[in-house]
Amino acid sequence: MNAPGFTTARVGRTNRLIDWLIPDDSLDGLRYLSRAQFRFRVMRFWKRMFSPRQAIASILLIVFMALYLVAGLTLLSRREANDPEQLRLWLSGGMVLYALYHTVKQLWSKPSLEPDAVTWTDADRLWLGGGPVSRRTMVLREAMSSIPSALAKTALLGVVLWRDAEFLPLLLAGVCLALIALELIRRVITHGIDALRPAERRLGCMISLVVGSAMLVQLGVQTWQATPPGSDPVIYVLSAMSEVGHYAGSAAIQFMAFALLPAASVAAAEPWAVFGSLPVFMSLGLMTLISVAVIFVLAETLVRVDAWSSQRRIRTERDRLRLIESEVAIGGSASIGSLSQPMQVTRIQRFGDWLAGWLPERHRGMSGLVVRQLQCVRRYLPNVIVSFAIPMVLSLSPLLTDQTTKQWVFVIGGIALSSLLLAPPALQIDFRRDLKRMFLVRSLPLGNVAMCVGMLSVPVAITVMFQWSTLALGAWFAGPSKWQTLWLFLALPSLAVVTFAIENALFLAFPHHVHAQGIAMVIRAKITFLWKGLMLAVAPIGLISYVMFCERVLPTMWVGPAAFGGTLLAVWSVAAFAGWVLVRCWRRFDPLIDTPPE
Repeated sequence: MNAPGFTTARVGRTNRLIDWLIPDDSLDGLRYLSRAQFRFRVMRFWKRMFSPRQAIASILLIVFMALYLVAGLTLLSRREANDPEQLRLWLSGGMVLYALYHTVKQLWSKPSLEPDAVTWTDADRLWLGGGPVSRRTMVLREAMSSIPSALAKTALLGVVLWRDAEFLPLLLAGVCLALIALELIRRVITHGIDALRPAERRLGCMISLVVGSAMLVQLGVQTWQATPPGSDPVIYVLSAMSEVGHYAGSAAIQFMAFALLPAASVAAAEPWAVFGSLPVFMSLGLMTLISVAVIFVLAETLVRVDAWSSQRRIRTERDRLRLIESEVAIGGSASIGSLSQPMQVTRIQRFGDWLAGWLPERHRGMSGLVVRQLQCVRRYLPNVIVSFAIPMVLSLSPLLTDQTTKQWVFVIGGIALSSLLLAPPALQIDFRRDLKRMFLVRSLPLGNVAMCVGMLSVPVAITVMFQWSTLALGAWFAGPSKWQTLWLFLALPSLAVVTFAIENALFLAFPHHVHAQGIAMVIRAKITFLWKGLMLAVAPIGLISYVMFCERVLPTMWVGPAAFGGTLLAVWSVAAFAGWVLVRCWRRFDPLIDTPPE
């Protein structure tokens, strides 16, 4: 399965050490493309620095970095330093837990049409198409593109972990090497799973379900046993985090972390016992060299797994085509009819026709957007269900404690936190997935408001369903007042509108591709998390302050209606303002100018 431009150069030749530095005999096109892309990005960034949008982004970046550094140098400096052995176990075991999570996620996701390691962009096709560039080179080039983001993550983690460092440069070097190794491991896992046949993938899904359920049950039992009865829900959360740390340091997890142990030992400044007779600086230098060697071994493993995955996918596709040909030859029109089933009218399409009949004539095009989003949800329905089932369980888990009032508060907090942090990445079926199709989206016969409403309708509706179902279960067990429950049923949907409106507005103001990596993406994620955290902190304070103001100023009989109606008016006014910002960003978005290079 070679894409245009991939060749099988150097077939029959043995791998040499120089192949890592110059993998191909002719890379002039690749070198030119890399230099041109770098120059273009630098010039584009410099020119956009003088625009108001980029100035705002730069100010937000400076504010975030300042707050981050102040918090790291003041608040975190007061805590006690962790044991180096604990740091090593956390670093290696935590990354293994992430690799296991990625394995489960990849098993349950839809198979990709192309291997994940190579992204064949339009610029690549133009400058490298038909050139003597081997797939090995493209795989390594794509894998090494994660180094800038690894450096950014290392800097951010260094601010958090500097208190635990025996020697800060070693900590930064070890963390960076571990992150690069983790990215290579993630890509190896992705390629291995992409090569699985449907029956093998179903077996892997069943195994992951059984093993994952057993791990979660064990974690829940250990958390329950380690927490004193009658404790606050916060204590249960802290106990669960502590148990996750113990689990990350267990023998089984550390055995699976063999590729990450050298880098983790470098970060903790703890050389292996094998080098006990050597001086400390020499033993740590050898550990660093071993960590670099592990990265080279993982890169070579990725190349070989990619080749095996491509060949196996070709064989699987050929077997499937032979099966279809045999069924068509034997079954005739029946088999052909079964192949044309996707062309038949579905319930979602009938729902779209019904919705178009109810909408005004100038807004009937919104039904097409809704149908498209519903079809996408149907395709990824297992992922959507899992993405909301886990937050629902976590939001309802405080009901297992013995404190009724705090139970209800933590249930509401869990719903709000899930709506802000977990719903947007689980439902990327809006503007964020259509960057390459923005010219087509712009050509649709819809106004700016109708386009934004149509894009947000399905993700907001699914999030509201999650909020209402979780809230109903929590209210059934906790038994709060009816007026409070009614207010939450009316107010929480505004949080969903604000979340998706701001997410899409930020995307339209500062667009990025789906699988983009680098320092900018890391900083973008941190700034997004910052505004969501500020919103969770400021919104309750503002609402409570307004209620207290009503109690002080208004007569007793007017406090309830004024607080109920005023707070609802406030939250939905914020939602309307967020929608206005989204419409303005969509109106100003120009696909020709604002679309970033791949």
